[in-house]
Formats: sequence, C-alpha cells, structure tokens
Amino acid sequence: MKSLNLVGRGREFDVLNQLLSRNQSSFVIIYGRRRVGKTTLIQRWSASTKLPVFYWESPRSTADNVRSSLVREFSRWNTSISGATAPRYDDWLDVFRAMRQSIGDQQVILVFDEFPWAVEADASLPSHLKTAWDQLFADSRVHLFITGSHISAMEKLLDSDAPLFGRLTRKLHVRPLSYAQIKPFVARYDIEKRLAVFSIVGGIPDYLRTWDDRQDLLRNIEHIFVSDNSPYRTERQLLISDVLRRSSPDYEAVLDAVGRGQHDADSIATDTVLSSHRVSQVLSTLVEVRLIDRRVRASVPIRQQQQARHGRYFLNDPFLQFYYRFIAPNRTLIAQGLLIALEREFREQMRAFVGAAFEELCRTWTLDQAQKGKLPMVPEYIGSDWGPQHQADVVAVNWRSREVLIGEAKWTEHAINKGEWEEFKARIEHVLARLRAAESVASKTASTDRPDWKTHLYLFARRGVTAATQKASASMQVKIIPFATMARDLERSITSADSAEFAI
Repeated sequence: MKSLNLVGRGREFDVLNQLLSRNQSSFVIIYGRRRVGKTTLIQRWSASTKLPVFYWESPRSTADNVRSSLVREFSRWNTSISGATAPRYDDWLDVFRAMRQSIGDQQVILVFDEFPWAVEADASLPSHLKTAWDQLFADSRVHLFITGSHISAMEKLLDSDAPLFGRLTRKLHVRPLSYAQIKPFVARYDIEKRLAVFSIVGGIPDYLRTWDDRQDLLRNIEHIFVSDNSPYRTERQLLISDVLRRSSPDYEAVLDAVGRGQHDADSIATDTVLSSHRVSQVLSTLVEVRLIDRRVRASVPIRQQQQARHGRYFLNDPFLQFYYRFIAPNRTLIAQGLLIALEREFREQMRAFVGAAFEELCRTWTLDQAQKGKLPMVPEYIGSDWGPQHQADVVAVNWRSREVLIGEAKWTEHAINKGEWEEFKARIEHVLARLRAAESVASKTASTDRPDWKTHLYLFARRGVTAATQKASASMQVKIIPFATMARDLERSITSADSAEFAI
C-alpha cells in the first residue's frame, strides 16, 4: 500500500485551522462516506496543532456499553478522572461533567467518531450533549468534533428541530477526491487510464492507496474486487449496512436492479417484482441515504424539478457501480476461479463503463467552467436530458435568458465522424422541442409567440473530430473540447475546488 501524504485536503485544513484562531470553544460536525478519509483528516490535523487530543470511536452496542466505552477510553487518556479503575456512570451528563472537570482550562481537542452508532444506541444522546455543551463546554477551551459515515443521519443533527441545532460552530462535509485530485495515487498512468481508475473506485483515498499503478487495470481489479486476500471483499455489505441500518431483501433487490441498468421506477418494479408503491418507498430511502441518485431532465423547469414524476435513478458510488455491473453478475465465475472468462468481459465492456464516467466528467467540467464565468452563458441548471428518442449528455439551461448549452460526450476509439455529428444534430432538436413544450405549458402560451432559444453547442471528444465533422459543425459554431483540455482545466481548478462545506 502506498504511503502518501494527505492528498487534496488543503481547504479542509484551512477550515479547521480557523477554529484555533478564534481562541474559544468550537463544536464541529464532520461527515462523509466510509473510507473517504474523515478519521485520517482529523487525526493529521489534530497532531499538527500540538494540542492534547482525545479520540473515541463509538462501538455499535447498547447504550450502557457505549457510555462505558467513552468513560473507559477517557480514563485511559486522563487518569485524573478515575485513577486505576474507570468509574461507572448511569447518566450522560455525569460523564460530561467528569470530563469537563478533568479538562479544566486546558485547550483540548475531543473527537467522538462514529457518532451515529452512539445515537443509534441511545436516541437521547444529542439532547444530553446539547445540555452539556450549553452548561459545561460553551465557555471552555474545548474543540469538540463529532464525526460519522452515515451522511443522512449526520445531516439530521443539523435540522432546525434537532437538539444540536444552533450549537454547532462549523460543519465539514468531507467529499471524495475529484478526478484531477487522484493523480498522485496513480501518477504512472496517463489521463485516460486515470479516468478508468476513477470510474472504478472513484475518489476514495483508501481504495486509491491500494491501487498499484505499476500494474494494469485488470490486475488491480482482481486484487480489489476478486482476490480472497482483498481487504474489500465484503465492502459492498459494509457500505450498505453502514447507512441502511436494516436488513431487507427489498433494498438489495432495488439496488441490484439499478446496478443492472434499470433506471426508471416502472422498470425497477418490473425487475424486482415489487409493487410500484413499495419501489417508491425503497427508492426514497435509498436516495435519502445517498446510495441512489435521482436525476431529473434538464428540460424540466427548475421550479418543477422537485415534483417531477419521471426521474431516473442511478447508483451514487463508483465502487458500487462497478461491483453491480461486473462482480455481482459473475459471482459463479469468481467462485470457480474462471477469471479468464471474467477478464474477457472486462475488456469487452470497460469502454462503455468508462464512457459513462466520461459523460459525468463532462458535466463536471461544464460546472467548473460556469463557476469561473468561462461559458458563453450563465446556467441556472446543469444536467442531462433524455426522452424516448434521444439522450443528451450535457444540458445547461438558463430559463430567464432562454439560453441552452447542449453537449455530446464521445468516449470512442475513433474521432467523431460525420454520422455521429448528424445524430447529435437530431438530439439538439429533441432537447429544444422539450424546452419549448415545457415553456408553453408553464406560460400557457404557444412557443411560436416567442423568439426561439439561443443554443451553444459542444462536442466533448476523447479522440477529437474528423475533418468532415469539423467542417460540418463550423457553421453552427460548435466548440470542440478534447479530453486533454478538460483534464488540464480541471487540474488547474484543484486549488479553488470547493470540496468542503463549512458554513452553518
């Protein structure tokens, strides 16, 4: 496993360092997906402060055992609380009073990791912690951090009706690294292989440290997903159980269906043989816990997007996307050790799989350019669009100025040819037709009563375009964006990338 410095977390360090400059107590929530590097981040930062640091990870147990675990670990860290034997407390406030008395006027960092597990054991804990903060810690020099991998559970702590609302000084959402940020982990790979890695394991530092860029993709896939010695053989179960906190075949069935390529609710219901009502319930939960991403067509007006009936559902995590696409359907081959047949499928299907990641990267690049003010329009929404006869990879819309950017992403071994350009032109007309129809419904006036939409057209090309395509597209002022240009632009944006949310 590589030994790398903390990669891509400079902004998070800056946010945390601001806490110490205030010279007063702070109460911070840090959350993010399992293995994204939350614990490493807080431990590295804490060590850099030279302050006393108490770290406790909640067990997944009963309330009494969780409370005893905290007392025991704090007693080991600071023997003034107990002497040789940790005392027993039956009340959370008594625990916090003892900790506060022991700390005194010291400037101390306290870290309560996997806090949702503690709350799962005792739902009253946030209320007790609120009281403890108000009465014991608010006027101290304590920096208290609560962290967790259950994103939706951690975000609920921020709700206006939650006990801790108004007490938190900062929140820090530690996100996966971006495509451009993973370069130090796979420095020997070119930009195309790097995108393949990103499509397989995303920007999760734990997986990336395991990846060996001296080996090809297939050897690494075998090591991470197939080998009996892989530290991630049970990763799918861990990722799912970590956020669902329940065992239900319905959730597994829906995830399996989406992983197999069923993206609308009706198709998922047919695939799983579940009722439409039950599928809707399960999808709602899976979206809430961030295992599933619900996407709405860009041609749906912004005000209608929340209520849009025909959303599409996608797995939200590259590791799970790869698992359900390649590993789950081939478990029999893997169990029998028939890896040659499995490798053949990888080689045949990987281009299309990486192509989906390329489409997403094109939307990421478009957003990045919009944030820098480098697009020919100011988008109100950036996504994709689809219908029975078309799929538009990148669509950015401004309903007020009636402008639309439409982009085609091609992850092909050849340059975009004239036939593919003609197909793109047809998709452009489909998108414009949907925009006109949506606008007419919203305003209750015919689209012919208004000027037509102003279009900006982009071709995102892995291998560029042919001379014929270049000539044919020139009259429509199409911008051609090579993959190398995208990669360069995104690398330049790393220093200003907003990978941390911290304002309450």
